[in-house]
Parts: sequence; C-alpha cells; structure tokens
Amino acid sequence: MKKLFLILGFILILLVGCNKTNDTATITNDTVATTNDTVTITTDRNSYTPAMSSARGITMSPNFKSEKNYAKLEYHWITNYGEFIGVGKEVKNQGEAVIWSAIENDKVVDIKDSFDIRLEVIDSESQKILANTKLTIIPNNGFYEIKY
Repeated sequence: MKKLFLILGFILILLVGCNKTNDTATITNDTVATTNDTVTITTDRNSYTPAMSSARGITMSPNFKSEKNYAKLEYHWITNYGEFIGVGKEVKNQGEAVIWSAIENDKVVDIKDSFDIRLEVIDSESQKILANTKLTIIPNNGFYEIKY
C-alpha cells in the first residue's frame, strides 16, 4: 500500500512539473501585444521652472525600437499634472515631440507631489499597445526635476 501511494505521489509530481508554465510570459490584458518592442523618453533638460523665461517647458521625444515594421503607430502621452503645451493633459500623435509645462488653463500651477508622464505606443491597425513607459517628475521648490 505504501508503494502505491509513493508511486501515485511520484506521478503527481511529474504531472505538475511538466504542466508548469512560464509565469513571466503570461499577459492577462488582451489589448497589450506580446512583442519585444520598447519605448523610452528623451528630454531636452533635467529640470525646469515656469520662472525660466528661456524655457517653455520640458520637451519629450519618444524613442520606439522594434524588429517589426508597423504600417501606422500612435503615440499616446498622458499627464495628471500640468499640460502638454497647446493640447492639454492627453496627446495622441504619430511620434512628434511634446512639451510638458507646469501650466494649466494658462496659469502656473504649484504641484506638490511627484507624478508620472506616461507614454504608450499603439499599433493603429490592431489597437494593441506595443510598448509603454513612464517618466517621473519630482517637484522641488518651484523646480520640476526628471527622475531617471
């Protein structure tokens, strides 16, 4: 009887071990594509203050890398604080740079907490998110500093 339990236990261990999946490859959101595509954000400066007369804001450019060719991509920029100059808190474009500023509705805002600028690269045909990233901005006595 002990041998029977031992054999059944051994078989159960083999079955469980053989059926184990790779957890890192599991994606539950079906709007996110499973590719090796990456995106980063490049900025023209490490800090900014609305008091600087020479700088309108922080210019941000997307850097998308892919081994595939896509017919048309959409870049979706989002901020909770400040605005992208001329377009508001959310921008969809074809990869052009955007300028973030600590100005909302034509008035300088005093942002107290750190926040993220988020960027998603979307395949326009399938509407799948190919890559995403974020850039953190830290308020510091009227200055806004990029955290890398």
